Amino acid sequence: MKLTHTLTVLFLMLSISMMQAQKIKIKKGVIYVDGESCLTTEGYPINTSFYDVDGEEIIFMKYLDDPKDGQSYSKVTFLEQKISFTTKSFLFTRKMLLRRLLAGKVIENCKLNPDKLERFILKYDENIEKDDINVKVIIDRN
Repeated sequence: MKLTHTLTVLFLMLSISMMQAQKIKIKKGVIYVDGESCLTTEGYPINTSFYDVDGEEIIFMKYLDDPKDGQSYSKVTFLEQKISFTTKSFLFTRKMLLRRLLAGKVIENCKLNPDKLERFILKYDENIEKDDINVKVIIDRN
């Protein structure tokens, strides 16, 4: 009895979460959100650009290799705001990035909302490209 109750609650929670998620489909470079044409994209798989409804490039995403450990990481640049972030934890695909941007309300009504951008970057940025400069100072007293 307890198992069926638990499974029922789990099924209901899963159903509700799936109903709230926006459906994203990419077909021939056009990104559809809930069946409505929203953005366009080109350049796949290593370098990808996202364009708004006016054809302006708003986001550029690329995959890079870290020379320190050889691991791949994602770099996402928001072009108009001239800011970017890097992450190894999330190797973003086009759909995954769009899902996160929609969930964080960074993209609303097919437009980039710059007010939500800082919070989004704080959540995902791992500062992989941060300069690690080690300086060795030698003082010759002769």
